[in-house]
This record gives sequence, C-alpha cells and structure tokens, in this order.
Amino acid sequence: MNVIRILVADKVDEKYFKIFDKNLFIIEFKIGISNSEILLLPAKYHILIIRSTREINKQFLDTCKFKVIATCSRGTDHIDVKTAKKNKIKILYSENGNYVSTAEHTVALILAIYKKICFADKLVRSGNFAGTDFETYELKGKKIGIIGIGKVGSYVAKLASAFGMIVYANDIDREVRLKNPHLKFKSLKYIITNSDIITVHIPLNKFNENFISQKKLELLKKNSVLINTSRGKVIEEKYLLKMLKEKKIFFAGLDVFENEPFINKRFFSFENVILTNHIAGKTVESKHKIVEEILLQIKNYCTYKNIKI
Repeated sequence: MNVIRILVADKVDEKYFKIFDKNLFIIEFKIGISNSEILLLPAKYHILIIRSTREINKQFLDTCKFKVIATCSRGTDHIDVKTAKKNKIKILYSENGNYVSTAEHTVALILAIYKKICFADKLVRSGNFAGTDFETYELKGKKIGIIGIGKVGSYVAKLASAFGMIVYANDIDREVRLKNPHLKFKSLKYIITNSDIITVHIPLNKFNENFISQKKLELLKKNSVLINTSRGKVIEEKYLLKMLKEKKIFFAGLDVFENEPFINKRFFSFENVILTNHIAGKTVESKHKIVEEILLQIKNYCTYKNIKI
C-alpha cells in the first residue's frame, strides 16, 4: 500500500496519532485552515479530519480530491453526505463516542426541571435561603416516552429505569424493536399523549425535519416535559415557542436549536425552559472517545480492510 497522507484541519491533540505507523501514514496539521484554503493545497492528501463546526458543502465536495473525510462528531448534518456518496468520498463519523454523555445530559435536564435546580440556585444566590414556596417532583413513577432507540435512546431508557420511571419506547426500525424486547414499544401518538416526559433521539435528515410538528406538539399534555438533545430542526421550533408562551406544556429542556448559534431570543424570556449550548455530547470523556474511535476507523479502513486509497 502507498503512503497515506492525512490532513488535520481542526483541533485534535497530536498525542492520539501515535496509533499510526509512520511508514504508512504521513500526518500534517493545519489547524484552523479554511475550506477555500484547503482546496488551494496540492492534491496530495487522501484523508481530511475535521470537527462538526466545519461545514462541508457540495461545492467543496465537488472540488476536493479527498477519498475519506472523517469528522470527530456523532452527527453528519454539517456534511453534504449525498454529494459525498455521489463522488465516492467515504464519510467516517463516531457511532459510540458520546452516547453516554448525551444520555446523561438528557437525564440532567429532566432532573434540573423537576427539582427546580436553576430556580433554587437563583434564590440562594439572592440571599433568599428560606424561599421554599415552590414545588419539586420525584422521577420515580413518571412516564417517559423515548423517541428513537439508538445508542442514546436505549441508554436513556436504562438510566430512566434506574430511577424507577415507566419507560415507553418508539422506533420505526423493526430490528431495534427485536433487539430490545425488555422495552415497552408504543405508537408515537400513544407516547406523545400519555407520557409525562417526551425525549427525542432521532437523527436529522430529510424525513425527520420538523418530525415533532405543530400537530404532534398540540397532542402534548399540559403537564408534560419535552427534552431535545438530538438536533434542533427535528422539532418545529416556532410552534414550541408558542406552546411555551401559552404554557400549554409544563417545561422544555433544550440543548439544540433550529438556527444554531443564532438562537431565537424569544426563548430567553420564558421561565419554563432550560437552555444549554449544544454540550450534551461534549464531555471530557466523550471528546477522547470520539477522537480515538475516529482514528481507529481510519486505521482499519486503510489497512485491515485493504482498501486502496
């Protein structure tokens, strides 16, 4: 096999690249280089390594000469995957690196909502330690509906069960349902109309944009909690804002938004929503796991599978 040249365009610690044989791989770091600058480089690189903050569009993919683009992220919605496939560019991404972190963040949002963590913190900081005239709730016995039983959703189910919650699951994949016989699979309508908590764990694609539509939002119970740590555009955001304003749901916990990083400022005036800045999957541990997984995928793709670059 010829020497494989890897271009690292976004920040990845050099210590992780020790797994590569220097006789087979040449690695160059050009951290922060723009896409237009990448296209001006000599067409000698086979693999590009990026992070999710970099958009890889059709124009870039139609022009570049990379055989593989590896993103240190779980999602690929920042990449025009359809064009990449058409141009026979392999896209590598992390399937396992941050599912624990995202699931834990999901439960953290639920706990913060029911235990009024943010509100209580403000009271204490204002000197009102005796201000306990507000209600908090237990998770035990609450009905949680999990939409999407992939890595994240299935781990949320495990954590929710540990709290003594009643878990309902929904997934269109028959294999997923067969692999999880211990879960109570219900129709989407059943979950939305019967759950105390609805949490969304589906990928963003042309089928799932606005998946939680106005029609579905209107089915939510008034005392329900809606959690989203997947992608902002899977929920029809303008109608969620309307629901929050009119207090037609109890609370929302959102880590993702429709037009990140330009979040709709109307959210800031509502007290029945907790907002975090797309950090669910970005723990110290998950960052390490994602990079390690991606680099191992690259190594396997280039060597063990005997793929010619």
